[in-house]
Amino acid sequence: TTARTPATLAAAAAAAPPALGLPGHPLGVPCHNMRLRLRQHKRLAMGLSRVAGWGAFLLEPARRGELIGEYTGELVSHAEADRRGKAYDRDDNSYLFNLNAASVIDARAAGNKLRFANHAPAGDGANCKAAILLVDGDHRVGVYAARDLPAGAELFYDYMYEPEKAPRWAK
Repeated sequence: TTARTPATLAAAAAAAPPALGLPGHPLGVPCHNMRLRLRQHKRLAMGLSRVAGWGAFLLEPARRGELIGEYTGELVSHAEADRRGKAYDRDDNSYLFNLNAASVIDARAAGNKLRFANHAPAGDGANCKAAILLVDGDHRVGVYAARDLPAGAELFYDYMYEPEKAPRWAK
């Protein structure tokens, strides 16, 4: 058998046809768990958003279903996220992403450029979808293109706020 090294895994992921996927994938698109695992993401930049503050922008095109990148940050408990969230709400921004029953990702200080992707309700301007995937036993958040996107596109996804808990800027 072939050894499972980063190089062989990367070669296998690169050689996989784009239509190869798993039935029932949460986004209804080919499975890109391996690309998330190997951090094969799109190049991004941050810049002034056309809707609010800063935004995240693609530096290269992305096809529907392609991994744009991973939402990263500090893993904190829900209790700590609630404490931090109150302070973030006063500033009218938040970088918290509920990961699972035990953890929340706080990207405010330790996140990457995807923390600047702004909110848009699904079907109302969202051009990306976030999906929580189990990768090597860990929950991780992949952000995928919801449709074909050109280089320079500003990224938006639905933050999935519960209506009664959504901050005023997300309504």
